[in-house]
Amino acid sequence: MNRQQTSTLETRYQIKLAAAICLGIFLFLLFFLPFEYRKMAFNENLLFILGLSAITFVIIGFFRIILPYSMNKLIRSKTYKISNEVIIILLIWVFNSIAYIFYLRYVGLHQITLFSAFKISLFSSFPSIILKLADVNKSLRDQLKHMVDKNIKLEMYDDKERDTRPMELLLSDTKSDKLEIHPDNIMLVKSADNYVNIIYKNQEHVKQKMLRNTIKNIEAQLKKYPEFLRCHRSCIVNSIYIVNLTNNYKGHHLKLLDYEEEIPVSRQYILSIKNYLEFD
Repeated sequence: MNRQQTSTLETRYQIKLAAAICLGIFLFLLFFLPFEYRKMAFNENLLFILGLSAITFVIIGFFRIILPYSMNKLIRSKTYKISNEVIIILLIWVFNSIAYIFYLRYVGLHQITLFSAFKISLFSSFPSIILKLADVNKSLRDQLKHMVDKNIKLEMYDDKERDTRPMELLLSDTKSDKLEIHPDNIMLVKSADNYVNIIYKNQEHVKQKMLRNTIKNIEAQLKKYPEFLRCHRSCIVNSIYIVNLTNNYKGHHLKLLDYEEEIPVSRQYILSIKNYLEFD
């Protein structure tokens, strides 16, 4: 799936999510009438409530569709990700609250007091809460899908092809210590001062082996296998174990299958990691 298709699917998802939230707001306001406003005929009342729902739809659409699209045009590296930006959720709440207060005051002729402003602000937080819950749910579903896909990929890996690939002998610089392992079982290589930490799969267990060596030497030895990617000055990952790539205020990180710790991705390697995962 290319970037344009991914962007289109994300836009459709955001529109459907915003529409569902606004429909919930419309029905809640219609049946429970949490705010006092000038008396209206039934049709006028429907239009008035529809206006409140439309305000939320416009605000969500701006912050979740238009703004990310504009930022992605300006920032080629895709550092802007709506699902990880808590500030966007808070801004939707703030703008929704302000818009509701002005709409109820000047259209509904509602007398705004400190208590009513608090009540409006509390009600306006519901769309933001639902958006955040939806983001978390979507992220968990995506991670689960990736994990299932990776498990299937590992299980369906051609045994004959595996057999044609020899075992790798990873040695310490003094050749006094070694690790003989099939390259498919290596999950991650991490630099630790004058040592490298080899994280690998042994049947169903994740194990580690420290060798006195440099990550540069290990990278040169594993260079013949295209699935091994340098993601940081201190890390090399086996791409068949990658579950997903995340981005937040701490930077980009990789999540690996059956490995709890997140792996940092530096700016130097982020484009090569994205390009590899996109065409994987």
